[in-house]
Amino acid sequence: MKKQERQKAIRVKLVTDKKVYVSELAKELSVTTRTIRNDLNELSQNSLFSLFHGGAQLKSASDESLFEQSFTNTILNGFKSHKEIVSVSTYAKQNSYIDDSIYILGSFNIDIVSETTTFPQIGQTIRASATRFYAGGKGTNQAVAAAKINNNVHLTVKLGSDEFSKKAKRYLTNTEISSFSFFENEMSSTGIAMVWVSGATGDNMISIDLGANETFTQEDILLDIDIIRNCKVFLTQLENNFPITRFAIMQAKLGKSLVVLNPAPYVSEIKEILHLIDIITPNKIEAEALSGINIVDIYSAKNAARSIYVQGAKCVIITLGSDGCLIFDGTVFTHIPAYKSAVVDTSGAGDAFTGALAACIANGKGLINAAQYASAFASLKVERKGASNMPNNSLVYHRMQ
Repeated sequence: MKKQERQKAIRVKLVTDKKVYVSELAKELSVTTRTIRNDLNELSQNSLFSLFHGGAQLKSASDESLFEQSFTNTILNGFKSHKEIVSVSTYAKQNSYIDDSIYILGSFNIDIVSETTTFPQIGQTIRASATRFYAGGKGTNQAVAAAKINNNVHLTVKLGSDEFSKKAKRYLTNTEISSFSFFENEMSSTGIAMVWVSGATGDNMISIDLGANETFTQEDILLDIDIIRNCKVFLTQLENNFPITRFAIMQAKLGKSLVVLNPAPYVSEIKEILHLIDIITPNKIEAEALSGINIVDIYSAKNAARSIYVQGAKCVIITLGSDGCLIFDGTVFTHIPAYKSAVVDTSGAGDAFTGALAACIANGKGLINAAQYASAFASLKVERKGASNMPNNSLVYHRMQ
């Protein structure tokens, strides 16, 4: 390992652990203790680290918070390589560090949506009745949904350095989301999703080029560490690169955050971190993948939920489309029937449910009441076009009456 990479690893460990030891670093980085001492002596010259016999510790930024943003920026200065040029800008409409705040590690995609009467078969060309561009990405959809219910939602996304990036920022800053962290990668494009929607049923098929969504780094996450460790609810999904999603979840668990995970799109590695998840919200397909159980009815859904719980998740909520959702908290199963709706577009329905659920929990609702509200919210979402086109609160209360 080169010196620059080694010192980068030491900086990251100092930010996350606040204290490091020479012997442990030498073993972890496969170098001598003398090399580590030289590294620590060099790093301590920036006055951000203080040395003690056998190690070093991070100096406090302030007594009120874990890290000030500018303090963390200084610590991580120099991490940007020539392969990835990152710029960060945070738009804060109001303070997010309060008791009901939600942090969303998200994704942003431009959704190119084609409406068709049927889905194309292999080798078949069909006509689309209309093609439209929408803002999307699971993290963005969830944040827009949550912000309809909670006034303190922070969304972090990574964009490409392209025209779509400008459109993304313009769109997001005009939503009800209260604050943002925008990261950019000049070597990647902004995420793009191709969506086919059946005009007859509202069902959809989606393919995604995740682009910059998959280029998050540990340093990006550490720039948000004060928010992550102090939010009430940490919400994420799997459209970002999994190692960094796992890292962010671990940081949230070091704080006081309740971690909510929407395991989509499914990756098998998710099983490694189920023990870190407080609430997981798979749909039928994802629940089958997690449990290995074919879900054909509520009974089999209960078996799947029990299997996922046994693997470590503290609460399992399986969304079942027109069959509602099933909740298992390790003791009791609760089935919430779906609200009737005139389906137009099912894309974003799961995101609407998860975002609304997280917001209700952050606002202090109990789990069952939060899930009932989220079900009503999602039933209204499928009545409108566009994955991030979310309903207002007044409509939800009317639907629940």
